[in-house]
Amino acid sequence: MEIKFDLIPKQFSSSHLCLCLAFAAVPSAPRSVISSVNETSLLLEWSEPRDMGGREDILFNVICKKCLPERGMCSRCDDNVDISPRHLGLTQRRVTVRNLQAHTQYSFEIQAVNGVSNKSPYTPQFASVNITTNQAAPSAVPTVHLMAATASTMSLSWLPPENPNGIILDYEIKYHEK
Repeated sequence: MEIKFDLIPKQFSSSHLCLCLAFAAVPSAPRSVISSVNETSLLLEWSEPRDMGGREDILFNVICKKCLPERGMCSRCDDNVDISPRHLGLTQRRVTVRNLQAHTQYSFEIQAVNGVSNKSPYTPQFASVNITTNQAAPSAVPTVHLMAATASTMSLSWLPPENPNGIILDYEIKYHEK
């Protein structure tokens, strides 16, 4: 934790001047993160840090990371993920995140910063929440190929949809006579 001292002159009377020492530090992490998620969007809310660092100029940053569990890693979200009203310098403790991919794991860091934070050699304190978006309807099968046909049977093949948006349990084939 970095500590900064400011000398603040205070006037007590016309003949007395006090130079008072004010304590300032980086804030602790935000608390009580609550998330509400659906297929492609998320609402995040949180509480003030327990320790504001002795300052009133608290701002919040929200960092989005998309996780690939098979690789055991998370990386910053693409630019198409929309964090509203914005992801840096927030004064309110609530954001809406849109354009997430369905059936995908994400990690969000909510950082608390103040005027001392940018002078600290340490990264801001943060609370993190891991979420998985819900499954959604898959995209269409791109092409169906007729492999073989007789008077009473057909053999078809296809590639899976580009965006499965979850676990595909089965395929439905609809047949219509001409």
